[in-house]
Amino acid sequence: MWAKSVRYLDYNATSGIPVSVRNKLTEILGRSDFYFANPSSQHRLGQQSQQMLLKAGMKIASSLGEKVDSKQLVFTSSGTEANQTVIRSAFEYADAIIIGAGEHSASYDLISEVPSGIRTHELPLLSNGQYDFEFLQELLSDVKQSGCSKVFLSLFWANNETGVLTSLEKLGTVLRSSGLETSLHLDGAQVWGKLEIDLFKTPANYVTFSSHKIGAPAGTGLIWVRPQSYLKPLLLGSQSSGLRGGTENLLSILALSFAVEELNPSHFIANTLQLREHLEKSSLPIKVWGLESDRISNTCRMSIPGFSAYENWVELLDLRGFAVSHGSACKSKVIEPSRVLTKMGASSGEALNAIRVSFGPTTQLTDVNEFIMAFQAILSEKRGRS
Repeated sequence: MWAKSVRYLDYNATSGIPVSVRNKLTEILGRSDFYFANPSSQHRLGQQSQQMLLKAGMKIASSLGEKVDSKQLVFTSSGTEANQTVIRSAFEYADAIIIGAGEHSASYDLISEVPSGIRTHELPLLSNGQYDFEFLQELLSDVKQSGCSKVFLSLFWANNETGVLTSLEKLGTVLRSSGLETSLHLDGAQVWGKLEIDLFKTPANYVTFSSHKIGAPAGTGLIWVRPQSYLKPLLLGSQSSGLRGGTENLLSILALSFAVEELNPSHFIANTLQLREHLEKSSLPIKVWGLESDRISNTCRMSIPGFSAYENWVELLDLRGFAVSHGSACKSKVIEPSRVLTKMGASSGEALNAIRVSFGPTTQLTDVNEFIMAFQAILSEKRGRS
């Protein structure tokens, strides 16, 4: 029997839409004096929409760093489109492309589509979930000796499964010392609202985000493009200085601007870090991945030792009223060992029998305590039948 109420512990998959954002959307939809005209239209109603679009863009840009300008932002239909637009743009200029082994499938799956003639490499993960920067340094040296001069890299800022944060300081040092012309894409979907962000202080040329990770409806992605960085137009059109075709999704961009008003990284960290530590220090017999590394504060990726074949942890927890994830939500319908954990050295059993618990700003200690009790009961039942 399904639980009547569900404790939502899957914020990395999607954050849901807070009441405050819903109320603002309802208010603007109910305005009789506003008509959602095409922002490119020259008449008064179109110009009204254009002004709202410009103000929303400025608000969104301000959440990403002091010097970030709305003219540096490209809105897309999703985080996937944002990632793939950036990576496909690199096909136009790069001699070599490096994609991290721990990337979201939206980026990782493009390895197979890199045109022939461009060197393609996978940057491995260490057992702690960090990228192997010693390997990267050697790889860049090899790439340089081969005659390549322009290198593109696509890496996560925070891994969506483990929460491990890429050390941008170390990464920047390696790239600067390479003697190559490098372009860096960071997938920032899991850091917006969870860390204090200043994009110009990163070594990135491109950073991508997704609306539904921070409290706006799904359907809007975002690319920040550092000035002087190349981005190939996906479709010729009027959006973003001609970089994207079609009519701007005004309502979704407004919703995103409402969501950024609610972001409070310091409050998010203060709340979720204590919950994660409480879970990981509990009596649950779990193996936590990325425990030795800096992580975003809300994420716990755990394996349940002692099981070799896949067990239905997510479904059983769901029946007890807890929403958690196998890992990446985009792949959750296909039950297979987590690529990220496998690349970190997990056995097949560990990678199959792993769940991700991710907290949000409204998660409470009682939610975590009741999750622990429910999980302990499930483990007792399973081991009692074995």
